[in-house]
Amino acid sequence: MSLHEFYDPELYEMKMGISPRVGPLYLSELRGLAPGSTVMELGCGIGDVLLPFARLGHRVLGVDGSAGMLRRFQERLDEEELGGRAELHRHTLPELPDTGPADAIVMPYDLISHLLDDTLLDELFANCRRISKPETEILLDVSRFDVEYLGSLAGATGALTRAHDIHDYLGDHSLYVSEQSRYTPETGVLACTFRYEELDASGHLVRTWFRQLRLYPRRAREVTAALALAGFADVRVEDRSFPDGMDHLLVRATVGHG
Repeated sequence: MSLHEFYDPELYEMKMGISPRVGPLYLSELRGLAPGSTVMELGCGIGDVLLPFARLGHRVLGVDGSAGMLRRFQERLDEEELGGRAELHRHTLPELPDTGPADAIVMPYDLISHLLDDTLLDELFANCRRISKPETEILLDVSRFDVEYLGSLAGATGALTRAHDIHDYLGDHSLYVSEQSRYTPETGVLACTFRYEELDASGHLVRTWFRQLRLYPRRAREVTAALALAGFADVRVEDRSFPDGMDHLLVRATVGHG
């Protein structure tokens, strides 16, 4: 099996990621930021969420573990001559760079589900608290915990295989994407293997490769409890209109003055 790194900037920019794009939602939720504020995104990828903030004149701090994704983000910044408003840092969460305080820290696409241990989640929120000031706002989304769905993926016969779509790819080629997922209740881990089949113009298979993803779905109340434990205040869950295909909840908190 040919196994590739999951985060591929080429596939992501071609909108072959696992989720619709949520940049406009975060931009709207933080529309009250003062001019020139500092916005940090954890798991920034190629910059879809942060770029609009930079265009508005904010200072943006991008943190990601993928060198390829950060490289493409930097290229996009340079293309728009926005490099002077941005700092990109390669770090593996829960580690965060010492950048000074941010006015807002965002974690889109259920980023925290990539932390497969609650200790890592606590460490991440503690590090966010460390680089925050009293007015800093934390904004993230989490997938709505679906017990019935996850239960259907558990057990010896529970793996689910489903087709995603056929995409235009590299000239006249196409790319067929499918996924197999399995949930293990004992560990709480959802393991997903994505299969990519490149077909030529005649429909003949050119090559096949795979990407794997492991997630730890959490209930919103687990997330709010962890934020409160880390010292955040005014922690709340809000039901927002996410793009079609995303059944997510928005979680927000501030540092407060206590």
